[in-house]
Amino acid sequence: MTDPIGVWVGAILTLLVFSYLLGDTPLFRVAQAIFVGVAIGYAISAAVYLILLPLLFDPLIINPVMNSYLVIPLILGLLLLLKLRTAWAPVGNLSIAFLFGVGSALALGGALDGTLLPQLSAIVVPLDSLENVLLVAGTLGALLSFRFIQPQSGRFGARVVETVARGWGAFGRWFVMIALGALFASVAVSRISLLVNRVYFLLHDWLQIVK
Repeated sequence: MTDPIGVWVGAILTLLVFSYLLGDTPLFRVAQAIFVGVAIGYAISAAVYLILLPLLFDPLIINPVMNSYLVIPLILGLLLLLKLRTAWAPVGNLSIAFLFGVGSALALGGALDGTLLPQLSAIVVPLDSLENVLLVAGTLGALLSFRFIQPQSGRFGARVVETVARGWGAFGRWFVMIALGALFASVAVSRISLLVNRVYFLLHDWLQIVK
């Protein structure tokens, strides 16, 4: 019984989502609300059973002395609940500031260690082929395209460096545009693949027209 019910539920939700082709209909809003509700329920369940219970409450209950440092995240988490009341909301700003600080540090560290440094190390290659030359020139040009420096109007050497950097940055913008175009094409292809998958589901699993 579960398989036919699952197929019908999936087909109905798919048709509700497809109703957006006619505009922002109430049927699409129903599907949207169901999706948001399921996502929030799953996120809360995952947070409780995968994080709070095994990593916070269970260690504090089993060995509160050894795991006394966990009281700090517990207090910060409880302070977040004060944001629900307007009069107490400023007290919860301490937890928000901590989250923003840690999040910013992780984002900057991830950008440097996971993106910029590996990209720079990848261009340390011998310039013995056209592919390597384009790799080095395109990467450095893409980095130079994000320069936000006032043009130099002093010595001749500074003006030459500024002109070369500006021209190289303009050359690097083409590499940025090609990369963004490739990413957009990849996203478009993945969305088309999802559309084909859902249409196949409707015709094969639900209506059983396509064998």
